[in-house]
Amino acid sequence: MNLMKVRELMQYPVSTVKPDSVVKDVIVDLFVERKDTILIARNGLLKKCEGIVTRSDIYMKVLAANLDPNGVKISEVVEPRHLITISPNASCKEATEIMINNNIRRLPVVENEVLVGMITSEDLLQCVG
Repeated sequence: MNLMKVRELMQYPVSTVKPDSVVKDVIVDLFVERKDTILIARNGLLKKCEGIVTRSDIYMKVLAANLDPNGVKISEVVEPRHLITISPNASCKEATEIMINNNIRRLPVVENEVLVGMITSEDLLQCVG
């Protein structure tokens, strides 16, 4: 695992939604793409990642709070914490350490402030076999 780079295992292209998307549309996107996470990024050729939202975030902050998913923007669901990212040139060992230390399972891969991919704990399991 020490020799493999993130770029060798990362997924791309990455599904994103705009910050002003309503939660209902994001729920549909997650369902259609069979994902449990989506990144928030402004449209354009060079996407700058602004946040990450999971299905659990949506359930807890919107549905469990009995808010209307048609009236809540996804940017209102994003945690105001610092977004943790990794370089495509980082080692898979470094990605694993970041995920363990921050108790996360997904890392947006960013190069020169541009979103280039996503690596998950499941992707990193490929190094084990």
